[in-house]
Amino acid sequence: MMNVDFSGVFLTVQNHGCVYTVCTEGELFYAPMYQDGTVNLEEFDFVDFWESDIDAEELEKIQSALIDMMTRAGLYFKQPVGHA
Repeated sequence: MMNVDFSGVFLTVQNHGCVYTVCTEGELFYAPMYQDGTVNLEEFDFVDFWESDIDAEELEKIQSALIDMMTRAGLYFKQPVGHA
């Protein structure tokens, strides 16, 4: 996996079976949750909005919620290129 600095802000979405986070530039990443509810933080991967089975609008809401939490926590955020 690439070397990415994650924000330290995470959002669990039970019905997706994963945990989401954003990197310090606001890009969305996910990691699967195991049946016991644990997550391996080394398994985070980039969310491909075009290839995901999850509705892109729902993913954008998750990304926005994470960015909002990150901003409220006073963490650095830079709008990613290509996102409005």
